[in-house]
Amino acid sequence: MKRHHLKLCLPLLILSLGSPRSGVALPAAQDETTGSEAVETTGPGSPQNHLAATVGDWDMTIRAWTSPNSEPQETRGSASSRWILGENFVETRLEGEVLGTAFEGLRIEGYDIAASKFVSTWRDSRGTYTLVFNGKCDATCGIRTMTANFTDPVSKTELSIKSVTTIIDEDSYRYESYIVTPSGTEIKNMEFDAVRKP
Repeated sequence: MKRHHLKLCLPLLILSLGSPRSGVALPAAQDETTGSEAVETTGPGSPQNHLAATVGDWDMTIRAWTSPNSEPQETRGSASSRWILGENFVETRLEGEVLGTAFEGLRIEGYDIAASKFVSTWRDSRGTYTLVFNGKCDATCGIRTMTANFTDPVSKTELSIKSVTTIIDEDSYRYESYIVTPSGTEIKNMEFDAVRKP
């Protein structure tokens, strides 16, 4: 099965995306006593495989909610993701329309070996914020959950964003975004289904 590269998010309206990559290896850590390379964690279900799952060019169906009980507004978009910086990170550029407005997003994501966690940054054309996400994947690394803190530009309230990226197969995945209130309530605000372009 091909290994791909995965990542994605938009702030209040978050998103993200990614070409196949085979034989991906995490940068090897150095043993302090022997100086030898540590065993690479590239087997089935490894964090790097999860990242690789979204590398490529994608058509996206974007759904955005303006309130908890509203019907989502559905639009179309596209994204392109590629390995950068020695194939240690994935850069995703997104274009589309969100709630009637043209939208551009930029995401850079990687796996921090020392901290054993995924880390990503997100910026877009809707604001001046920079979101910093941290998280981990499940036992099979088919589902990745990330969180970031941000200040709501309208209410100035400190909130959190939770994103869940699910690899469906090597040619599709789903990204979901939730606003988390100070009380812990999760409100879904964004969802997109990504399908690899032919």
